[in-house]
Amino acid sequence: MKNTCKVLFYIKRSALLRDGTAAIMGRVTVNGRRCQFSTRLAIPPSAWDVDQNRVVGRSLEYVRINRELDGIRLGLEKSYRELITSRGVATASEVRDHFMCTHMRREGLIALFRRHNEQFSRQVGVTRSRSTLYKYQSVLHHLEHFLAHRYQRSEIQLYEVNRPFVVEFHAYLLRESGRRKNTAWVYLTALKHLLSHAHRQGALAHNPFADYRLRNEHVHRTCLTESEIRRFMELTPCTPSLTLVRDAFLFSCFTGLSFVDLKQLTRRQITRFGDHRWIETTRRKTGSQVQVRLLDVAHAILQKYTPEGLDEVIFPLPSNSWCNRCLARLMQAAQIHKSVTFHCARHTFATTVTLSNGMPIETISKLLGHTSIRTTQIYATVTRAHLDREMNRLSEQLNRLSMPWQA
Repeated sequence: MKNTCKVLFYIKRSALLRDGTAAIMGRVTVNGRRCQFSTRLAIPPSAWDVDQNRVVGRSLEYVRINRELDGIRLGLEKSYRELITSRGVATASEVRDHFMCTHMRREGLIALFRRHNEQFSRQVGVTRSRSTLYKYQSVLHHLEHFLAHRYQRSEIQLYEVNRPFVVEFHAYLLRESGRRKNTAWVYLTALKHLLSHAHRQGALAHNPFADYRLRNEHVHRTCLTESEIRRFMELTPCTPSLTLVRDAFLFSCFTGLSFVDLKQLTRRQITRFGDHRWIETTRRKTGSQVQVRLLDVAHAILQKYTPEGLDEVIFPLPSNSWCNRCLARLMQAAQIHKSVTFHCARHTFATTVTLSNGMPIETISKLLGHTSIRTTQIYATVTRAHLDREMNRLSEQLNRLSMPWQA
């Protein structure tokens, strides 16, 4: 049987890049079987000639691109001949991989991740949050350790990243690195985002996450009950620092503000509407607008900490981890035997303070600044006290009915 090898170039018209250009893709066909790859080149769609299989135009840039395409074609044909000479047989994917390794300089996964994180860091505080950057940096850190531990390498080429690589990395996160299932899910989702973007740009012939389903597990959201909130309010901390953390936590319980939004809260974000004061701010995480009326407890706390300057923060809190350590001491002193973090205050607002007192979940979602009500449904758990009140209401309505033999 006579071996044949053909090389074809085409552009991805259906998936344009952000600048409006189209990625130039290559296709290798050996004995009727083919595989695709990215040339890492892009042009305006109108500049591509399908019949001539190249760029039309006399600009220096277009001439350079055509020369690179000619070089890629010659390199693929050379790889095909080398494989046939050494082995007597070759597949389309083997020709492509041989060419990638020997003729074409490619960006590896680690280099791609570093470049992504550098670009992401420049958007922190503008359109991106620092916490999300930390997530991507953590994924990169684990990838580097995984490559060193499993492959004894510091880099891996993108075309080598396949489904088995994803499966092994997932297992590594759960076993060797000791990450919890939901943490591994978050890390893999970040990796999936990066590789899917590389696939759309043509840097990956196949998306390794295409047939890999990621699932998280339901986690019970800790919140304080009414009696626990009361005990926590009656607690007298032994230091000013603990008093600050207690008051900030309670303020979050009665406003629903997250730690980062509470830490950055200033007098300028406290407004008056009618006879009440309101918090008007923008969520750091989602960028959504939040308007929350101050309840009496929150207003009393605010009066203790209101600074002189409009742009001075109201609660001068250190890091979230420091506050969580303080909360552990406070909960122990209040005899509240729960594992509580500062984020628990947001859960408490969504459940004990609002939902359990009959507030509609649509309103709660607006107060929390969620972009989707599905997120609010994760926070808002129907408490037993709320169920008891609803059952009492139902019982009262049913008691108005009398059975015939009771008449």
